[in-house]
Amino acid sequence: MNRNSRIKTHFDSRVLLSFIALLFIAGVVLAFKVRESEPCLVQSFNIDASALKVGEIVTFSDYTDNAHEWEWNFGDGNTASHRSKVVHQYKEPGKYLVNLWVNKNCNISKVVEILPSKELIDSTLFPRFDIPAIAYVDEPVTFTDQTPHAKRWEWRFGEGDGEKIDAIDKDPSYTYKTPGLKTVYLIVNDDTKYLTHKKITVLPSRNKKERINKVDIMKDTRDEDIVDIYINQKVPEKPIGFEPEKAKRVDNINVPEEEEEEATVLPMDEERLAGIIMGISMNRLSFKNFTRHFCKDQFPKVQLKDGSIVSVHYLYNTIRGKKIELKKVSMVRDRQTDCVSLIILDYKRKGLF
Repeated sequence: MNRNSRIKTHFDSRVLLSFIALLFIAGVVLAFKVRESEPCLVQSFNIDASALKVGEIVTFSDYTDNAHEWEWNFGDGNTASHRSKVVHQYKEPGKYLVNLWVNKNCNISKVVEILPSKELIDSTLFPRFDIPAIAYVDEPVTFTDQTPHAKRWEWRFGEGDGEKIDAIDKDPSYTYKTPGLKTVYLIVNDDTKYLTHKKITVLPSRNKKERINKVDIMKDTRDEDIVDIYINQKVPEKPIGFEPEKAKRVDNINVPEEEEEEATVLPMDEERLAGIIMGISMNRLSFKNFTRHFCKDQFPKVQLKDGSIVSVHYLYNTIRGKKIELKKVSMVRDRQTDCVSLIILDYKRKGLF
């Protein structure tokens, strides 16, 4: 019985060795993890830029204590690593999610909004020059530049297609070949972003014998034009020169009757045109007051809101003495002659009659 009660224990040495090896490896891994484990102290990172706009330099920086490894993701597909302070440029406007990993186990993110880049315009860089209000065909005109920083000049005097540079001197002279309202352009120092333009009215040659009525020349003369009187609200209760028996005639003209003479085309812009149209509708201005602003024998066509094209005679007879509401008016000029070739008009009748 004593022999059966004995307990005999036997361990395989290979199993024992394997168990010891596993314990050793687990201890090493645990020791490594404990050694590498650090508290996550990252709370935020800095974003600095003169302006958060497209193309501007943006600086990202982190000052976390005990940090030794960084990985940045700027939200636009670009990344940077191993530096606590990095710079980046965004190429498109929008909102971007910027992520930072510190020591591989700490992560923080911020949203940065990049605005579109706006080109700054420095008003002091625009050219400054003087031109006369009036010039005459076949007489030289002098243009004077007063731009302080100018070293190079490109002048275009409003004749031709506008592509050709007419002068490159500081204070050039130019002789106009055709009458009309011209636009003078000046660019200095090859900077096309800064361009200044002014208007000059070129009258027919004074060497010709035809006489020009002062009333028909310019609104800048001392004698006020009838259209100017109306637009400046100096109109009496009845139309100037109004005669009841002539009221139904197309040319109930306010201009004193004189022998026919070659009249200069008066300056016209969209604001003035709108005033004339309203003057016709109030029966204050005549057909001749209207057409004196267009080139002789080249009256413009009129395009109405529905796309139909009518003559200025039709327009005059349609709106004369009628109450209208003018919504929009614009003009198209012939590039060669500078004559008004098309009037684009949007108006509606008011009332029943």
